[in-house]
Amino acid sequence: MLIENLAAGAGLKSDFVRSFARGASHAYKTYPITKRDGGEREINHPSKELKFLQRWLLLYVLPDFPVHPAATAYQKGTSIYKNAAVHASSKYLLRMDFTKFFPSIKADDMRAYKASRPTLFNGWTHDDFNTFCLIVFRNSELTIGAPTSPAISNALCFDMDAAIEDLCAKSGVKYTRYADDLFFSTIEPNVLQPLQTDIEHLVAGLKVPAHLTLNAAKTRHSSRKGARRVTGIIIGSDRKPHIGRSLKREIRGMIHRVDSLDDEGRSRLSGLLGYAVGFDRKFKNDLIIKYGNERMDKARHPGLK
Repeated sequence: MLIENLAAGAGLKSDFVRSFARGASHAYKTYPITKRDGGEREINHPSKELKFLQRWLLLYVLPDFPVHPAATAYQKGTSIYKNAAVHASSKYLLRMDFTKFFPSIKADDMRAYKASRPTLFNGWTHDDFNTFCLIVFRNSELTIGAPTSPAISNALCFDMDAAIEDLCAKSGVKYTRYADDLFFSTIEPNVLQPLQTDIEHLVAGLKVPAHLTLNAAKTRHSSRKGARRVTGIIIGSDRKPHIGRSLKREIRGMIHRVDSLDDEGRSRLSGLLGYAVGFDRKFKNDLIIKYGNERMDKARHPGLK
C-alpha cells in the first residue's frame, strides 16, 4: 500500500518508484562543508526526484512515528532557546555528543524498530518496507542532506531517550537531546560525573540505534562558576539564556554562505535568526546593515532562492 500511495502522490507509476528506489543510493551529490572547528563534514544532497519522494514520506508517513519529549530538535514548537531554557535554573551541566550521528543510524535499526512497533507498519508489505528503506537510507545509512534523516533519527532514538530520561529521573537530573547533543543538568553537586558513566554504559548497550558511539573529546562538565553553553545559548548567572558571541559568529557565517546551504542548513539558520533577534534587536539591525535586506530575507525564509 505504501508504494501505491507514494506513486499516486508523486504522479508516478508504482513500478517506476520501485525501480528508482533500487538505485536511490546513487542519486546524491556529495560534497564537503567546513565545520566550526575547521574540520570537514560530508553532505549527501539528494537529487530533485529523490528529494520529492523523501518529502512525501516526511509529510505523510513519518509524522506517525512517535518522538520523545526530550528530543528538542526538528520538531514544531521547539528551538535551541527552549532546549536551553530547560537547564537555565540548574547549577551543574553535562554535555555529551555522538560521533557521526546520522551515518551511525542504519537500515538495520529501522528493521529492529519495525519489529518492536509492528502496528506502525500495518498494511505495509515486505516490498513497501524495503522500498521505504532504499529511499530514506543511502547505502543503508542516514545522510546529512536528506530531508527525512532528522525525523527518522528522532523516531529511532525514542527508546534511547526514554531510557535516559528514566535514568536521569532517579537522580533528579533534567535531560534533553538536540540532534546529536545530549544535555544533563541538576542543582545538586557530585551527581553528573557518575551519571556520565551510566549514560556511556546505556548507549553502549542500545539495541536501537545499535551503532551510536559517544565522542569523549566533546564531553563537557560546567557550572555557574564558568560559562554554561547549551546549543550555542549561554546560561548566565542570572539563570536566563543569553545569545553568546560564538552563536552570533555562526549566524553571520551562515548568512554569508546562505546560497550554498542545504535545506536543513537553511531551516536551522531561520530558526537561529528568529530567536537571536528576539534577544538582541541591535544584532538584527547590524545584520541588515552588513548583509542587506535581500540576503536577510533569504536567511529568514528557507523557501526563498
